[in-house]
Amino acid sequence: MSASREAELLAARDDAARLVRVIVGIGSDLDLSVTLRRIVSAAMELSAARSGALGVKEADGALTTFVCQGIDEDTARQLVALLPVGEGVRLGGLSVQQLDTRLWLDGLPVRAVLAVPIMVRGNDFGALYLFDDRPDRTFSVVQEDAVRALATAAAAAIDNARLFEREREAAKWTKASREITTALLSSDPQTGPLQLIVSLALELADAEQAILLVPKEPDLPADQVATLVVAATAGRYASEVIGRQVPMDGSTTGGVARRGLPLITDSFQYPIEGFTDVGDRSAIVMPLIADGTVLGVIAVARRPHQPRFDNDYLELVSDFARHAAIALALAASREHALNRELAQADTVDDALKAAVDELRRLWRARRVLAVTFADQRAGADAVPTVVCDAGPLRWDDLTSDMQRELSSVRDGDLLAPVTTKPGVAAVAMQHPDGVLVVWIELAGQRPFTLEDQTLLTVLAGRLSQGLQHVHQVDQQRETALALQHAILGPDDLPRGFFARYQAASPPLQVGGDWYDVVDLEDGRIAMIVGDCVGHGLTAATVMGQVRSACRALLFDNPSPAAALSRLDRFAARLPGAQCTTAVCAILETGTGELVYSSAGHPPPILVFSDGTADILEGGHTIALGIRTGHHRPESRITVPAGATLMLYTDGLVERRGNTLDDGISRAVGMLAEHRDSALEDLVDVMMSGLAPEGGYHDDVVLLLCKPPAPLERTFPAHPAQLAGARTALRDWLRQVGVGQNQIVDLLVATGEAVANAIEHGHRDRPEGGVQLHAAVSADRVHVTVTDSGVWKVPSSVPDPVRGRGVALMRLLMDDVTLDHGASGTTVHLTARIL
Repeated sequence: MSASREAELLAARDDAARLVRVIVGIGSDLDLSVTLRRIVSAAMELSAARSGALGVKEADGALTTFVCQGIDEDTARQLVALLPVGEGVRLGGLSVQQLDTRLWLDGLPVRAVLAVPIMVRGNDFGALYLFDDRPDRTFSVVQEDAVRALATAAAAAIDNARLFEREREAAKWTKASREITTALLSSDPQTGPLQLIVSLALELADAEQAILLVPKEPDLPADQVATLVVAATAGRYASEVIGRQVPMDGSTTGGVARRGLPLITDSFQYPIEGFTDVGDRSAIVMPLIADGTVLGVIAVARRPHQPRFDNDYLELVSDFARHAAIALALAASREHALNRELAQADTVDDALKAAVDELRRLWRARRVLAVTFADQRAGADAVPTVVCDAGPLRWDDLTSDMQRELSSVRDGDLLAPVTTKPGVAAVAMQHPDGVLVVWIELAGQRPFTLEDQTLLTVLAGRLSQGLQHVHQVDQQRETALALQHAILGPDDLPRGFFARYQAASPPLQVGGDWYDVVDLEDGRIAMIVGDCVGHGLTAATVMGQVRSACRALLFDNPSPAAALSRLDRFAARLPGAQCTTAVCAILETGTGELVYSSAGHPPPILVFSDGTADILEGGHTIALGIRTGHHRPESRITVPAGATLMLYTDGLVERRGNTLDDGISRAVGMLAEHRDSALEDLVDVMMSGLAPEGGYHDDVVLLLCKPPAPLERTFPAHPAQLAGARTALRDWLRQVGVGQNQIVDLLVATGEAVANAIEHGHRDRPEGGVQLHAAVSADRVHVTVTDSGVWKVPSSVPDPVRGRGVALMRLLMDDVTLDHGASGTTVHLTARIL
């Protein structure tokens, strides 16, 4: 092989390697501007040109953008204007005289020109121009072929870069749409989103100016709107354009609003001072449409020498406009149904259930789930809770695939709808206890549109904020209720007592009325019902102090008259307490004796088991704080087993147009009629039956006392009677509310006592009898077993098998007492009720 041929082959190899290297280099970056610059540099390297330019064509075929190297843009424009490219141009070895004198520009001689078109996806993207000013310079066929090969590779690199640019641009517009959604949740929805829409549109479109026009008459139907007004602006001449008015008819913006179709234009039919009079430039005009209604128009204009908007960009901006329109529609409707549901909810659970129902209705969904994933405060083993519109549902009821999908949404971005599964959309949001995932299954697997996603994002944000607000209010309410209940009186009343309170000033649950039930720990229980003057928080504050004082006085001296007498002095000195009325009563649970005294208060009512009644008007004198040192009387009465005692305030019985006696008589009749009802049911009947039309307008207290009747049973001293006695005692213990574990202890201890009475007490007199008596006080059960036999003296030598009955009784009971004599033996068993 000759040396020249070898040199040619080596040169060809080097050229091929260089071509491969530069082709790889131009596609290594997805930024379009970087890619275009690399294409020019690569072409200059392959052709050994002194300068180069890449001209980019617009849709109309005009070259508007140039990427230059070694030559300025103006010179490149003038040169290119003289060189129609067609399939390509290669000129070389030209002298100044051979060239058109117009190619001699600014002292720059052009001796050689190479121009190659660039086609991207079959469309004319532009052309690659290479220049050289050296005398006798020519571009070779090999160089032309290399540049053409580069142009082919450049088309693919440009296409990839444009796709990447479009995706990146779409991501920016999507992010901007979310920012508008976030702004919608601000405190000023009427202005915040408007300004944000135009500001973001200006920035993202790299535009010179953006304006947003809305109907001047927003309350009129769309076809009756006559004028648009510029409500928000950004960019150049912002202050001059704001507030300008444009007629709907005869204007470009009005036409877009009427037709509901976007438009790319270089001119506007109706002048808008500060916007249409700044020179020819490309502009895009988009309607803002939500639910078929045009809410406004946004116009974005670029600078005069910027590239024109194209249809691809129109699609991007149109998506943004749809988001913006939905934001405006929702901003204009602050009383959205979801907001109303959240506002009416008392607890987070109630709010969540209402939200699930509303979301199902809004999307006509087949099913909606709301799954709460607790944070680390609940522990690693916390199971997610599920709320379903179709009924109760647990986390374990869901399939493992669905559990994974819900967990995946939880771990994703908050307020970012997930629509990867046909007919399903999900979104995660902040919950007071962790993260909440809402899962919506659409009917018929219809697609979840852009408008659906925007609406879901907005509603999820509102739901999250609403749940946080309900949680805070709920916590505040719980704290307030705890304080109010502490003022009001105890919730856990002794057996045989039940109370109901209703304040006249919602949302407060306390007022001037109060009740208290005090276990004096000696077998007696004190009851107080009172009424301070006034309503609301002021009266409640006074009431709390009077109630506490009365309780303390009863512990010091358990006498109704003494307590009220000393309260006189307290009420006279406490602002707002004067003229307080109260009734105080002390019940001896063992005997049923009731001692009571009244300070200007409505009389207690006592209804007996046969339906007869007694109005307890004894021990009655003037209200508290009017006259200190005043002697207060007491009255006594026995409350028999099965009777019901009622203490109350005047709000229960006092009615406009009727006397107080009429109201009391009505209460007596109702209490007698329903006397056999359980206490909790009886309270409900009395409160609802005595309520006036429209509800109570005054504070109301109702306190009922119905001591459980004792158990009395007498039976022959025979072992066969043990089972019946045990059954009767078990039933009675359940009726008075003793717990199951204590029932077992009492049955065992009582069984030992009864067995001893039968076996030992009547060992010589089997015809004798045994008496079983059981009674309950505030916190104790008292059982007495009595026989008429003879006490058996225990043996001095303990029996290894028998004789453990008394020891077992003492082990199970809090107190055991044995009394024996000539008439028989009595065993007293006492157990504190837990």
